[in-house]
Amino acid sequence: MLRSTLVIGVILSLTQLKMAQSQSAPKVLVYTATAGYRHDSIPTAIQVLGDNAQKYGVEFTFSEDKSLFTNESLSGFDGVMFVSNSDEVLDDSGQAALQQFFQSGGVYTGVHAASACLFNDENYQQAVGALFDYHPPIQDATFTRVNSTHPATANVPDRWSFQEEVYYFRSNPRDNGAVLLLSVDETSYVNNGTSTGNYPSMGDPHPIAWYIDAPLSAQPLAQGAQKAGRSFYTSLGHLNSTWQDETFIDHVMAGLKWALDGASTKAYGAGLVGNGSGNGTSASSSSAAASGPAGATSSGSGMNGASATSSSTTSATSGSASGGSSAGQRTAHMSTRAAGIGAGLVGGLILGATMIV
Repeated sequence: MLRSTLVIGVILSLTQLKMAQSQSAPKVLVYTATAGYRHDSIPTAIQVLGDNAQKYGVEFTFSEDKSLFTNESLSGFDGVMFVSNSDEVLDDSGQAALQQFFQSGGVYTGVHAASACLFNDENYQQAVGALFDYHPPIQDATFTRVNSTHPATANVPDRWSFQEEVYYFRSNPRDNGAVLLLSVDETSYVNNGTSTGNYPSMGDPHPIAWYIDAPLSAQPLAQGAQKAGRSFYTSLGHLNSTWQDETFIDHVMAGLKWALDGASTKAYGAGLVGNGSGNGTSASSSSAAASGPAGATSSGSGMNGASATSSSTTSATSGSASGGSSAGQRTAHMSTRAAGIGAGLVGGLILGATMIV
């Protein structure tokens, strides 16, 4: 009986090891293009995301090149992350490719002004949940935790006060399947902003951050796609100081990881898109980045207020990215957690084999 039990244990360990080896670091395209207002915090966001990629087991490619939004290029990514975009940052063909990406199991994450772009793209609106309407002037506000169990808010205090833009939206994200994570105490700030139109109610309590487990943007699923990719959005993230706050960083990264861990893409052995290298190690994203034309630039303001110019496509392939005020490419190599899982399983397998002998 003992021998049979040990043999079964070894078989299970082999199966788990194979699964760990087949899982790759999920690849995420971080898109920071703007066609209108540009946030000074974009270079800081890029730096912070790069610095935290290894910790959360994610591989980032940073770009402002809309030519990456083709079926071929997007097929190599598990998720897209829109950060502080503005206005029409994709053309019709790019929007169509993004729609196919969602229908193929691709994951969406949006931060801050990610809701203030692609206003005419219904599919994008379904992915983000709701589109930006207006905000009062930046001021101190108190955000309230609605959900304490979701990874994106597990480490957020029940009342979280700091200087921020309080977003108002053109619709109720719950109509697109959103589940609220954060709201705001509307008595903690002065709402002296003005709506841009006569829009329906955004619902109560006031939506600030939310998730969608099966976005309408993924429907109908492409043939062969097993499930819809998850969606996560937070309206927070206006200032450089916010991006340097550990609570906010965990809020964003844990939301991203939750979305990816819906296991709808090739990095998880499923879906039609994603990093399917299956070798248990992190592949460089430079090949994906290289598909965009070189030489295009975007400018913003770094943490020190100096002008920054960065390549429109920068690959994250090593522990940390350069600061927002430096020019050129930012590189950082992101390792996958699958290698660590595999190593642990190997150790368990060796122990089991020794016991059988």
